[in-house]
Amino acid sequence: MRSRRGPIAVAIVVSAALLFGAAATANAMYVSGQQKLVNERAGKFKMRGDLLGKWKITKFKQTHSKPVFKAKGTEKFNGCIDLNGDRACDGDPSGVMKFRFRYWGSFNDDGSINLGTCAHPVTGGKGSFAGASGFLMMVDRPTKKKPFVKTHYEGEIDLAGSSARAADPPRAC
Repeated sequence: MRSRRGPIAVAIVVSAALLFGAAATANAMYVSGQQKLVNERAGKFKMRGDLLGKWKITKFKQTHSKPVFKAKGTEKFNGCIDLNGDRACDGDPSGVMKFRFRYWGSFNDDGSINLGTCAHPVTGGKGSFAGASGFLMMVDRPTKKKPFVKTHYEGEIDLAGSSARAADPPRAC
């Protein structure tokens, strides 16, 4: 039996690249960092890196289970973009940013993650994020320590009418 993971993975990467490229504008800010699980049942996470604050899944719907787990829903981020890198939100753009997401994952028989990825277009916001647009990609990979997954994010956020720093070019993987 042939594995369908290869073509599925390629399709996900190509789709993400097209969406990510479409989100870039001259005023967009490149962001990257880690998302840390706080409470799986409640869908709560902590954001580190360029985004500082709380992340919450507000709506989740599983759309497929095999051979690839698929889900979609909505999320919100409450925090800031740490423009000066001081790991604090003082003086940085802050508020609530809302997202839609699509998730694709591969899991082992024991339920542990093999690989996961999700696409997060910005759908609105409040505070400094009112009128924001942009796109984040996240990748989940397994670890040997609890919570047994590490999530990296990166993308571009455009704050409508903002004169914040222009986007840095993405760093190589």
